[in-house]
Amino acid sequence: MSAALKRIALDRRVCIVREDRIDVRPEGSALGLPLVGIALSLALFAAIALFANTLPTTALALMLIPGVIIFPLSGMGLVYSIVGSHVVIEGKKQSVRFHQGVLGLGLGTVELVPFWKVGRIEVEDFALGEVDPRGPRPPLDLRAWDIVLVKASGKRLSIGQVVAANVGDLIDEGFARALDAAEAIAAFVSKPLVVTAAVEEPERSGEETNESAQEETRAAG
Repeated sequence: MSAALKRIALDRRVCIVREDRIDVRPEGSALGLPLVGIALSLALFAAIALFANTLPTTALALMLIPGVIIFPLSGMGLVYSIVGSHVVIEGKKQSVRFHQGVLGLGLGTVELVPFWKVGRIEVEDFALGEVDPRGPRPPLDLRAWDIVLVKASGKRLSIGQVVAANVGDLIDEGFARALDAAEAIAAFVSKPLVVTAAVEEPERSGEETNESAQEETRAAG
């Protein structure tokens, strides 16, 4: 397998661009929760084995049930975090595969899009959801973008998102990551890239604002 050429950080995912394929998959930090779940399950099983003769049956059952549920889910999550991918774009097969995301587990392909069925790759604004806050406003405003595969039929499939603080250079850096990943995917599938997200215009200085106002006044006169 060819070495990774580029890694682009997305929201809870990483876009790995190789010469022959692109993977959008969980980042290495996604291993944390499955590992904690496995450790907790093993600790419960060990406690049951040690205190089986002293604890009442009800207490043993309350310890056993969570372990039986958590252990297989954590194991599947661990395997998926290591070898699974949410989106796989393969040059050899000329296709884009979208994997199932139930409980964060890649349990099968839910969408298979041949390159010839791809209409375009799009970067659009992603709504984070707005609610009326109770109490003081949060100190940090966020902005998000969604990288979307638009099929020739018009169906839209989300590939991944980027979330950034809506301040200064951070928003520029976040948008640059979304654009970088989208450009890599569009070039790989040989389809156009369309940006529909609102692009912030740089603030003009006071002198530029005054000069512009004077020019507008002269034009109106």
